[in-house]
Amino acid sequence: MVIILVALTIFVAISAQAFLHYLARKREVTRLELRRGYGTVSPAVAVPVPVRVPQFPEDFYYHNGHAWMKFEEGNRIRVGLDDFTQQVMGDIDEIEIPLRGSKLNQGEVAWKVCHGNRKLSQLAPMGGTVVEVNEKLRRDPTLANRSPYEEGWILKIQAKALNKEMPELMDSFQFKAHVDQCKAKLMSFFNNQTLGLAYGDGGEVIKGVAGKLDERTWKILVSQLFHSSAE
Repeated sequence: MVIILVALTIFVAISAQAFLHYLARKREVTRLELRRGYGTVSPAVAVPVPVRVPQFPEDFYYHNGHAWMKFEEGNRIRVGLDDFTQQVMGDIDEIEIPLRGSKLNQGEVAWKVCHGNRKLSQLAPMGGTVVEVNEKLRRDPTLANRSPYEEGWILKIQAKALNKEMPELMDSFQFKAHVDQCKAKLMSFFNNQTLGLAYGDGGEVIKGVAGKLDERTWKILVSQLFHSSAE
């Protein structure tokens, strides 16, 4: 009799465990089906907007207008827009690039980034003479979205005052701290609704936010974060 009771107890325990496993598996299958579109999701369920933290490579230097520079041979430097800029603008339609031989001054407009009816004037991280432009970028501006620090570079410049102008730039660590300060300042300007359009749940700028803001708010964002103008 004792043996029978023990056997029944083991059987019940195994059956209960199997049943719980079945329920868990069923819930997992249902969840996957919903994700793949086989089920229906209640309209009341909020779907978060994907955001990601912008990247600032350590071997680059950054201007407060969100342009970067990297040393090449001699006094030549390669420059372009940073990951934050491409994230704010969304898919870039055009970049208005200066001609070879143009003279640039640090902190003055170097190129303009366009998306839809938004245009961002971006400042030169370093002064000098334009010695090369990225022709691939003219044909495919989205290179700046996909590879802002490599294939999506914009200009090469023969620098004229490296020693004088380098103190105006920041390394990656300094620049991340600078971006955080600017973001905190911006949040004091915006109401909750506007902040929801600009920043995701993780506190990072939403991809393509330039096209989501009204004109006044867009100008504030450009002025505070890019120290430039929305033209």
